[in-house]
Amino acid sequence: MGFPLTDSGDVTEDVGVVGGFLTASGDIDFGPLFNDDAGLWTAETISGAYGSQLVIDADGVWTYTADNADATIQALDTGDSITEVFTVTSTRGTSTITITINGTDEPPCFVSGTLVDTPHGPRPIEDLRAGDAVLTRDNGVQVIRWTGARHIALGGDTETEPLQPIRLRKDCFGPGVPDRDLLLSPMHRVLLRDPIIPLLTGTDEVLCAVRHLVNGQTIVREAVGDVRYHHLLFDDHQVLSTSGCGSESFYPGRVGLEGFADETRNEVLTLFPDLRSLPESYGHTARRVVKKHEAVLLQREYTPAQLFLKKLLHRVA
Repeated sequence: MGFPLTDSGDVTEDVGVVGGFLTASGDIDFGPLFNDDAGLWTAETISGAYGSQLVIDADGVWTYTADNADATIQALDTGDSITEVFTVTSTRGTSTITITINGTDEPPCFVSGTLVDTPHGPRPIEDLRAGDAVLTRDNGVQVIRWTGARHIALGGDTETEPLQPIRLRKDCFGPGVPDRDLLLSPMHRVLLRDPIIPLLTGTDEVLCAVRHLVNGQTIVREAVGDVRYHHLLFDDHQVLSTSGCGSESFYPGRVGLEGFADETRNEVLTLFPDLRSLPESYGHTARRVVKKHEAVLLQREYTPAQLFLKKLLHRVA
């Protein structure tokens, strides 16, 4: 006679989402010699921690589902994972089914209410649609090819901190940059121009993810109960003007696309079919993107004390 073996499965954030749920399935067995377990398992539904549940029948066939929009799942980055362990029962004793939930990086995006410069003046991000014209830093008026949005419920706690928007306070990069408080997702990259940048990178301007610039004073995480993030996609990667601050449009590289649910990803791939096999076919980012260790040095340049010092030196000069 055999005994219950363990079993496992895995799902990945935003991948294979059906009806808002991630799904995995399997068939737990007896072993090592006897595996005829038909009718010997306790059929039941077991609740999990992430809007999830495991359903098992009398033959050991199980299905796992988890709410893809769960804040803890959405807070996972590429390389992160969490597990759920379910105890199941048979006539020969108990066993476990372990589910691994793998994370993906969230794509950069704007928060509802962000004002984007257009030929007709600033417009809220949520009012823009495919076909609308927007002003860009490098290429003048450009037409939006695709817009996307997603609502994420956050708990305002440490577990959901990676998804909390970043508040750029007025003048945090210098006078009028931005010209009012601006909220962006943590992965969103802003345009930076500073005397130290050519020394670090060999170029005058760079793009830097705002999460690397948090200083707890003028650039801070915003603990909110929920947030709605928006994306703007163009034929090429663009730098947009948002409340006096340059920030990027959506860049559909491999990381950006993997951060979308299947349905949303397919919308983008329908517009840009070459991305299915060649993610790099979209082209280069509008500016060089600084690495994390470079961003640490830049972060020091935008503390209130450092900005004040620069202002004094500028007056002396």
